[in-house]
Amino acid sequence: MVHDADVDSGTVTDFLDRLAARTPTPAGGSVAAQCTAQAAALVAMVARYCDAPELVERAERLVTRARQLVVDDERAFGAVADAWALPRGASSDDEERRSAIGEALLGASEPQAQVVETAIEVLVLIDLLRPAARGGLQSDLVAAGEVARAGSAIARMNVESNVRTLPDSEARSRLLRRMGVAKERA
Repeated sequence: MVHDADVDSGTVTDFLDRLAARTPTPAGGSVAAQCTAQAAALVAMVARYCDAPELVERAERLVTRARQLVVDDERAFGAVADAWALPRGASSDDEERRSAIGEALLGASEPQAQVVETAIEVLVLIDLLRPAARGGLQSDLVAAGEVARAGSAIARMNVESNVRTLPDSEARSRLLRRMGVAKERA
């Protein structure tokens, strides 16, 4: 069952309850996006203490983008679950089913690729804030960096997992290049 998520609804507890449920979404991709949103929010807080309004604005945009990616991931992976639920049938039906699954997996990779790109932007902001941050703010930047890296690692793994069995295509190759994966398929 896929919930029609609204980026501004629910609580952390609601999200955790849905995450713990036996449903295909939310799952790791939503966690990756949520990690990135939390990292960006920490960066926004540090930027406020450092009186860096342009960095606050950039960090807030990243929070908004990452929160939307939570929703986008749930919708995209819901489409994957729907494709897997298509009935198996005659060989022509099986090809249609495989094609639907492949297209859905490729589509589900896009929000995850954007999570990686957003996390990288968070890390850039952390580097910009580091010289101005004092005392406890340094530990907040470390926390933001670790959480952003975790979100990025999860999302990168999701993309690689989603496209691993798909036939070579320009869309697949483009996604892997965005993730920094240049190795040849085995």
